[in-house]
Amino acid sequence: METTEKGVIRRFYEIVGSARPEDLDEVCSPNLVGHAGAGSNLAELKAAIGSFLAPFPDLTADIRYLVQEGDLISSWVSYTATHQADFAGVPASGRRVKFAEWDLFRVSGGKIVEITQYCDLFTIMSQIGALPTAAPA
Repeated sequence: METTEKGVIRRFYEIVGSARPEDLDEVCSPNLVGHAGAGSNLAELKAAIGSFLAPFPDLTADIRYLVQEGDLISSWVSYTATHQADFAGVPASGRRVKFAEWDLFRVSGGKIVEITQYCDLFTIMSQIGALPTAAPA
């Protein structure tokens, strides 16, 4: 069953995929509290997403799971993108990446009021060639 809160989260990922983090005002409270990769507030969340979209402008989210308990929604998302500009000091490689992200949202009054984000950066760094490969055994 799709709840109003889950609809807000689906819209969040649509906005991220549209490469328009400035539109997050539509689904996020101006008093948003962020944790981990999300930054600490709405401005930092927009900046974090914007800085990620610069090297990965074709970012596409595939929502694997949305699980709700009360006002909390947990999501497991699989992203795909192409590394097209400098990321963490690594020049554009043109490589496709696929990685996972786990987010925990608190939704109140139809807006995201709290978000915690954890992204699998190790996988991204490995796929863009930033990490040494293991020598054969």
